[in-house]
Amino acid sequence: MSFFGTRRPRQARVYRPTPSLWDRLKNSITDFRTLTQLGIATLAIILLLLAGQSWKSRFTFRAGQFATVGIQSRVEFEVLNVLETQRLKVEAERNAPLVFQQDSTVIDRLQSQFRDHLSEIANAEQLETVSARTREAFGLETGDPTTQEATFRNMKDVLTRAMESSGNRIDELVLQFSQILGGARLLGVIDTQTALRLPRVIAGVNNTPESKPRELLRNRPVRIDDAGGITIQYDVLASILLEEQLKETGRLGKVWPSDELADLRAIRGPVETWLHRNLRNQLQLNAEATEEALREAGEKSPQRNDIFAQGAVLVPAGTQLTADEQIALLWHEYENYEAQVPFSKRLLRLFGTSVMLILMVVLFGAFLQFVSPELLVETPRLLSFVVMCAITVLLANMASRDPWRAEIVPLVAAVMITAIAYSQVIAILTAFCLSLLISMSTLGDLGHFIMLITVSVTSIVPLRRIKSRMTMARAGFVLALVAFLAVWGVAIIQAHGAEDAWRNPQIVTTALKFSGWALICSHLVIFNLPFIESAFGIVTDISLVELSAVSHPLLQELARRAPGTYNHSMTVATIAEAAAEAIGANGLLTRVGAYFHDIGKMMKPEYFIENMTEGSENHHKSLAPAMSTLIIIGHVKEGIELAEENNLPDSLIQFIEQHHGTTLVEYFFHEATRKADVDHRTDADESSFRYPGPKPQSRETAVLMLADAVESASRSLKEPTPKRIQSLVHEITMKRLLDGQFDQCDLKMTEIRVVEESLIKSLLAAHHGRVKYPGQRTA
Repeated sequence: MSFFGTRRPRQARVYRPTPSLWDRLKNSITDFRTLTQLGIATLAIILLLLAGQSWKSRFTFRAGQFATVGIQSRVEFEVLNVLETQRLKVEAERNAPLVFQQDSTVIDRLQSQFRDHLSEIANAEQLETVSARTREAFGLETGDPTTQEATFRNMKDVLTRAMESSGNRIDELVLQFSQILGGARLLGVIDTQTALRLPRVIAGVNNTPESKPRELLRNRPVRIDDAGGITIQYDVLASILLEEQLKETGRLGKVWPSDELADLRAIRGPVETWLHRNLRNQLQLNAEATEEALREAGEKSPQRNDIFAQGAVLVPAGTQLTADEQIALLWHEYENYEAQVPFSKRLLRLFGTSVMLILMVVLFGAFLQFVSPELLVETPRLLSFVVMCAITVLLANMASRDPWRAEIVPLVAAVMITAIAYSQVIAILTAFCLSLLISMSTLGDLGHFIMLITVSVTSIVPLRRIKSRMTMARAGFVLALVAFLAVWGVAIIQAHGAEDAWRNPQIVTTALKFSGWALICSHLVIFNLPFIESAFGIVTDISLVELSAVSHPLLQELARRAPGTYNHSMTVATIAEAAAEAIGANGLLTRVGAYFHDIGKMMKPEYFIENMTEGSENHHKSLAPAMSTLIIIGHVKEGIELAEENNLPDSLIQFIEQHHGTTLVEYFFHEATRKADVDHRTDADESSFRYPGPKPQSRETAVLMLADAVESASRSLKEPTPKRIQSLVHEITMKRLLDGQFDQCDLKMTEIRVVEESLIKSLLAAHHGRVKYPGQRTA
């Protein structure tokens, strides 16, 4: 025996080996939640790689940038010389043949008509007896009467001599006339009036101005369809124009010196006049065939390319890039360079970007584990967030090109939606990551990243509480101003001391673009706020204000069916809002949640004490405590069903299902315990008298739990003195705390104390005493 007594045997320690890394890895792999998160992370990496086109190099040039160093070509490439190619096309179209359609029947009709007119002249004794049409055909109506009479007598003499020599010789003159028209039958001729209309027709077909009509016709090839479809290089004015063909050098004029035309040559003047006035529509321009010829000539015209050797200076140092010249040239160089990049190099780019995205996704997930762990376990919300980020990067890449420069639109929209749907903290980290990804996949420039992060973070600041659309509209104008200043300031810094950079038109234009896009984006988010709330299952203060109206159908029905419950809800809403505001929680959400938290009682209002009037029957007296408990507890389930039928948001339904948590229905539990005898202890099982829960998941629902409990209990006080109220509130608060009702919300002990004090002040104000007026009887 020891001096200090008998030594107690030492218990054997059970040594449990520390699980190895392999064991922990196997446990993680078998955990479904971990596998789900790993799958979403992998999906995020793949989607971001595709959205950013990580296998391609970025095109980093935009209009308005200053080239600090000369930009050289990385490969040899060719660029279409638009001006020279267009010149060659116009030249080819000018050399395209004009297609004419010849009507051979016109010549036959002319011979018959010419015979008739000659016969009329031969048979007439005086010029006055000749018809006006015949006189006009031979030009006998112009000039002085003496000349007209002389010409008529000359024609009469020629016809008379011919008839005297060989009888009726008009046929011989017509035969000679047909020899003159032989040249017209070969290729055809065109009258002067039709020729004057040709430049206008060709200009309409060729889309060229008709300011120089002769230039349009000179040295143009002509194709006569009735001449075997042969294209002959002729001058239009020299080959087919009647006026030109009747000259001495023309095809018709060369025939006159022949001895066979001796009789007809004596009246050459009147005959040529007759041809000028009657030879029409024998050759007409075929507009459709000419247009087709012009089109084919333009398509077959050669292209002229400018060749740039590898290492050639495309943009000199210090040049400000312009969209119509330098940017287009640099884009051609970029496309040719990308076409020659080997697969191994693309794979290396993809690998490097993948490593960066893996680190970013892992760090983002670790951050969410600390600030918002509930998001990691809500697979639909997490998946929608990942898809939204990938779409943002994709749209930003597409919209960042000139002339739009609208990459700020999807970025600002994404971070604003994140701030509204999740939290400002998550939105700020999202803004940083998306700005980095967009900057790397577009310009790859630090200044561009600074501008994007500045504008996106600015859009998050006013979204802590969206109290009104006007507030968001004003914030949109502030965002537009910040966007202008950010782009303008960064561009001035990157101008590297360029003269008058602060008023450079290209810089100011780009800044105005970003400012306008930021303003448009913010107002689009405001306009689509109801759709955003519905898609992400959230509710903003704007919607809460609309739901807080007492004219809501559910509240009107509650006031009609259960007026006591309605008054109780209004009172709870007032004291709960004050308590929530005291700890920095959302007081408006708490107030609106309190309005609807007991709507399930309207289904059986007579079973709840606040709706029982004095002298009315207590329905619970005829029921077993367990049955009464089922009715009391049932108002939570019925309230949820009513809320879902009326499309109340999930954030308000949470107040209905959590405002009692898993608390005990104490009155009926004690009644059941008192009535239970030894053989029926199970009738008083405590679990049967508790609400199904869940326990409060947020500070707002926890505050409502306390406010609801203390308001109901304070009505049972006969003399609500300050001390009794303080003792009642403290007792109920400690009972809920010790019952573990606040274990699943982030309500701190210090905040519980603040809530308790706020509830005491509100109840004291509600139960304050009044001055007794003289003559007033005591109730």
